[in-house]
Amino acid sequence: MASASSEAYASTTSSGTQSEPTTPHGFKRIGHTSDPSVEAKRQAAIEAREQALQAKADAIRAKGQFKAETIRAKAEEKARRVLAKSENHALKVEGIAPAEVARKIRLDVHGRPKPLMRGWIHAIASPLSLAAGIVLICLAQGAGLKWACAVFMTASLVLFTNSACYHLGDWSPRVTDVLRRIDHVNIFLLIAGTYTPVSFALEPFWRNFIIISMWACTTVALIIHVIWINAPRWLYTVVYIIFGIYGLAFMMLFWNSPYAGPAVVILLCSGGACYILGAIVYALRKPDPWPRVFGFHEIFHCGTVAGYACHMVAIYMVIVSLWS
Repeated sequence: MASASSEAYASTTSSGTQSEPTTPHGFKRIGHTSDPSVEAKRQAAIEAREQALQAKADAIRAKGQFKAETIRAKAEEKARRVLAKSENHALKVEGIAPAEVARKIRLDVHGRPKPLMRGWIHAIASPLSLAAGIVLICLAQGAGLKWACAVFMTASLVLFTNSACYHLGDWSPRVTDVLRRIDHVNIFLLIAGTYTPVSFALEPFWRNFIIISMWACTTVALIIHVIWINAPRWLYTVVYIIFGIYGLAFMMLFWNSPYAGPAVVILLCSGGACYILGAIVYALRKPDPWPRVFGFHEIFHCGTVAGYACHMVAIYMVIVSLWS
């Protein structure tokens, strides 16, 4: 009986065109079809589900990142408040004024805090040098002397303006390097620019000799400072002092000149002394009276302004003497 039913089942399955796939136990397979449209729909559904899961995962990840950034920002803000509170407490213990506590601490090229007055002395001197230069140009007689006074005005204006920008600004390393190079050579330009109008008190031969020799020395100093920007501090000081003393070789000529005289010589020597004393303080870094407000570098800047003032008055006296 079982044999007959098996043969009947076999004949039935073999007589059909093609039986549907079944399991080894004879059950019909569910979900399997050879219809391309059904298979495409099935694949599309799978891809849509995967995309939905990926979008959900991205949303969860973005939410986690945002939460982490928020926590990090809060932690950094809290750390800044704690540090600021600690710094304020330390400054109060040291007796620093509240106005200094609130100000932003500026650093020089060596990473040291800049004193409060760093750069402001030359910032004040800059417009004053422009006004004084215009007065000298207006008082000077003759195109040559006017141009010489214009050279003096330009040299002083560039020195004070560049120095103020260099010391007051917070620049990129590239801009800082450029301003620093200009700052190092400006004093030589100012000394040569000073002797350019003063030499008009002498005879044409000595006038031309002083102007040419001064600017030749200035050119050499410019080359040294521009190429070797990181030269030792003592070398800068030596070149600076030699350049300042060089003008002493011509003091007797100015002393005996009817358009200069002892007063002009005293002013020229006093200005040179201010430059030299300032350079010595700069090299020794002493005295450094109030490092947080007014340090050794500010004394050097004061020496520069004082030397400029002496030389400006000397030029004025020469111009007035040439009127007669």
